[in-house]
Amino acid sequence: MDEISRTQCAMSSDPENGRIVSVAVPVPLRRAFDYATDTDIEPGTRVLIPFRNRKLVGVVLPNSPSASTRSLKPILRVLDGEPAVSPLMLEFFLWASGYYHHPVGEVIQAALPPPLRKAVALYDPDTARYFSRNEDIPDDVAMAQLARAPKQKQLYRCLASGQCMNLNELARLPELHDAGHLSSVMRNLVKRGLIIATGRPSGVIVPFAGTLNPEQRKALSRIEESAGHYCSHVLHGITGSGKTEIYLHSIENCLEAGKQALVLVPEISLTPQLVERFTNRFGNRVHCYHSGMNPAQRYRTWWKARNGTAGVVLGTRSAIFAPIRNLGRIIVDEEHDLSYKQLDGFRYHARDMSIKRASLEKVPIILGSATPSMESMENVQTGKYRISRLRRRTGKANLPEIELIDLRKQPARDGLSTRLVEVLGQQLAENKQTILYINRRGYAPVAECPQCQWRSSCDRCDAYMTYHKISARLRCHHCGRIARKPDYCPQCRSELFFRGAGTQRIEEALGRLFPDARVFRFDRDKLGTFRKLQHTLESINSGKADIIVGTRLISKGHDFPKVTLVGVINPDPGLYSVDFRAPEQLFQELVQVAGRAGRGKDPGRVLIQTTHPDNAYMEMVRHQQFDDFFRICREERRTARVPPFSHMALWRAESRRPEAGLEFLERIRRQGKNLAISMNLTSMQIMDPVSSPMERMDDRYRAQLLVKSSCRGQLHRVLAPWAEWVENASSGKRLRWSLDVDPMEMC
Repeated sequence: MDEISRTQCAMSSDPENGRIVSVAVPVPLRRAFDYATDTDIEPGTRVLIPFRNRKLVGVVLPNSPSASTRSLKPILRVLDGEPAVSPLMLEFFLWASGYYHHPVGEVIQAALPPPLRKAVALYDPDTARYFSRNEDIPDDVAMAQLARAPKQKQLYRCLASGQCMNLNELARLPELHDAGHLSSVMRNLVKRGLIIATGRPSGVIVPFAGTLNPEQRKALSRIEESAGHYCSHVLHGITGSGKTEIYLHSIENCLEAGKQALVLVPEISLTPQLVERFTNRFGNRVHCYHSGMNPAQRYRTWWKARNGTAGVVLGTRSAIFAPIRNLGRIIVDEEHDLSYKQLDGFRYHARDMSIKRASLEKVPIILGSATPSMESMENVQTGKYRISRLRRRTGKANLPEIELIDLRKQPARDGLSTRLVEVLGQQLAENKQTILYINRRGYAPVAECPQCQWRSSCDRCDAYMTYHKISARLRCHHCGRIARKPDYCPQCRSELFFRGAGTQRIEEALGRLFPDARVFRFDRDKLGTFRKLQHTLESINSGKADIIVGTRLISKGHDFPKVTLVGVINPDPGLYSVDFRAPEQLFQELVQVAGRAGRGKDPGRVLIQTTHPDNAYMEMVRHQQFDDFFRICREERRTARVPPFSHMALWRAESRRPEAGLEFLERIRRQGKNLAISMNLTSMQIMDPVSSPMERMDDRYRAQLLVKSSCRGQLHRVLAPWAEWVENASSGKRLRWSLDVDPMEMC
């Protein structure tokens, strides 16, 4: 970062040959490239440049080139009349490139909306302007003028007095389906002066009619004290304690001060409910940004964030790149969630990026969760972050009672124990909603033969193929391979047995046990598109579902007031993982899904099926003892010297040849050792390369090399030259490799 901040100029000049600019090019190389130009180009401007045998869109950097233009290729075209990336966002992207040791061109490309990755100029997406009646002209006068223009009269009538709509919205009105070309009809109305063309209406903030409870008021007051400067606030509130209402109040203060707000959520599935709550409060000042939107929609939000008309930008992890012009607040909801970590390509963590951006923009950031991450809580312990706690639910709701069902004494059939089936029957008799949580898609995790022990293994991965009964297919959830389910064992022709349960099997079992129950399946296979997701959530909230069978998607932040029972089918795999984060993730997962019960007027309860009811972590879940869990888990990690008490990076390698990845990583290890010794980095621990927990995936053999340091600065000092060496190593070009800084999964 220090080196970046010392470079101020966008270009240098050669007395004989003109100007030179440094350009970030979207290629997997950890450097910028110099190009010649005849014009002054501001940093952040997009340019079309030749790169080898291609034409690519790059962004001019504020670095000072040192080369001569004699051997440089010229820039082909400056795409925009103004920078697409502001100086502050450029600083942010350069920091991200340096921190994650990822090519700056790929970082910037990931940050731009899809249309701007092509050679098109910046454009205003609202050329389809908004229109309203000219209130200075009485209706009877207008109707008289339109007596001989029926289509214009029809369109004029559709715009009620005081209403403001654009052509897309008008075209969806059933009474205008036969109105012809609306644009030409509207043009004539504007010429007559009966309709006024305007910008998008700013929307109205609807004041909150109720009051915050004392805990909420105290938390909001602490957050608002830091308005105008950077401060990280951990909002630790139990499920249903009203964290969202604090977000809304803080955003309201932000908007009234003329600022904009950025709100991040971990999953697309959370956006429909939040969008409804936010738009009820802030009208059309709320704009979304996530992968469920098409490129044009994402560009529109990007544009409005940039020009300041988007009061609130709400989205998933990629929304951290939104070029918000006048940022006043950042909110990261469910800050503990692993979905904030990008697992391929540019492997950034949106929560950590949000904290850095808040620091650069000098604004407060709110990190909200019922189960904050160990990293955030450790920053609270050391005084880097402030914390506010919400220990009770809003209104009259209480936390649900949690019961552990011992599967050693009460075996489950098709995933459902006798006790759980009994309580489900009571729920249906009382017309109450239930969530059944099982974090497995499909019908059964494995098909096997009881005679010869054949199993449905993927021939490209070290994993079993999951049986999906509805499609009668075996699917690998790692590489995506699909195969037809065999009628009999391929080896001995015996009948196959399907072991374990997934969402489809639970759904089928419920159909047999409760044929009149309305069962909804809530997983990626069933939901598919964002539109289906919205429809399913609307159906659940309207009471059309009796039992919702869901994966992790259902556990995150949803507010279903009619759900009074949550059943957890099989959480035990989380107890066996070799990943040091597994206990934390299991605790968070169970507390979060338990929190879906009893959020309305009726009390809730939770039944967790497990073969380890006496496990210490299960007991802490049963009593929802977060403080005890944090204390014990913190001490375990301190002893093991793992995050947050150390800092990690993970080299990964993949190859078609089994030994190639390990051999490559061994060369990397030796180079890293030499660098650490030459730089006198005493805190470094460079482990031996090992095969990944799942060694073979998609017909490639995977290996990894872990690097640890008690000093973050020393880790990054060695990673910079180390990554450059690996990039230039000829052997690295014969296989796939990657560097993951602050890895969240060790697989």
